[in-house]
Amino acid sequence: MYTDENSSDELEAIYAERLDVDLEMAQMNAEADAWHAVRDRGYCNHGSALGYLNPPAHEAQKHLKPGQLICTAGCGTIFSDDEDWYAQLDDPMANPVPLPARAPAPSAGA
Repeated sequence: MYTDENSSDELEAIYAERLDVDLEMAQMNAEADAWHAVRDRGYCNHGSALGYLNPPAHEAQKHLKPGQLICTAGCGTIFSDDEDWYAQLDDPMANPVPLPARAPAPSAGA
């Protein structure tokens, strides 16, 4: 501690830091819940992808053209470029792609 501080200043800083961490963890947990909810509903969240490579290192890369990516999270969607993949990764329900192994859950309004 510095001479111009007292123990209550130090405790207040500690509690503020803990609150910041708690809020950050709550936000990350909410984002993870939303992420998993997409898959629980039977749709792909495009969580991983492979890009074009010549020569291909994986079988899926054989079907790609330069700049393209293919989803390896379950649906096999081919994305035209990084921006296309990131856009669908950020909001997979904007253009939902059903997972082949699962039937999509009925919508809440049905």
